[in-house]
Amino acid sequence: MRALLHRLGITGKVRLVGHDIGGMVAFAYARRHPQEVARLALVELALPGLGLERAMNPATGGSFHFGLFMTSEVPELLLGGTEHAFLTWWFNRLAHVTAAFPPEEITAITASYTGREALRASFGHYRTLLQDGRVNQAWAEGGAGLPMPVLAVGGEHNAGNRLAEALRPIAPHLSAAAIKDSGHFVPDERPEDFAQQLIAFLT
Repeated sequence: MRALLHRLGITGKVRLVGHDIGGMVAFAYARRHPQEVARLALVELALPGLGLERAMNPATGGSFHFGLFMTSEVPELLLGGTEHAFLTWWFNRLAHVTAAFPPEEITAITASYTGREALRASFGHYRTLLQDGRVNQAWAEGGAGLPMPVLAVGGEHNAGNRLAEALRPIAPHLSAAAIKDSGHFVPDERPEDFAQQLIAFLT
């Protein structure tokens, strides 16, 4: 992302917004190049090394899918041929406003995740999460932090304020917003409420 901005000739501090895995990317950008980030908004995620490990542990109420997706070859074997059924279940499970994902949209999304290689590529980032966590944890324990204003957004029926609580020790200029009546997919489920929070923060 940073190289792309430089290639496009975009200079000066940037405002970063990232949802879920995109939030992990935005966090890494801000962690590595804080002097280049004016504001950082992170939406509906748990960060590796800063809360994700607990969120991925089913024994403590976390979600099973992290361990499954991180396992080499197995999820591709299990889900190959049932991608549409799985993604239909997936969106209905994580969204509070399930109408945000009508059948035709899930069908379109499924087209990008169909087949062994597409599944393997989609699970690839899960297989790096523990290493990302070690890097982030060492950075935080070394006394580093995020000097820019940070907004942590969660859906009322999913992350809520957990992301904000995880960020509090490393983000002295932190704001938090829990979007009412939303699940994981805040931009899709409650676009107007999300936009209101985001625009106010970014401006």
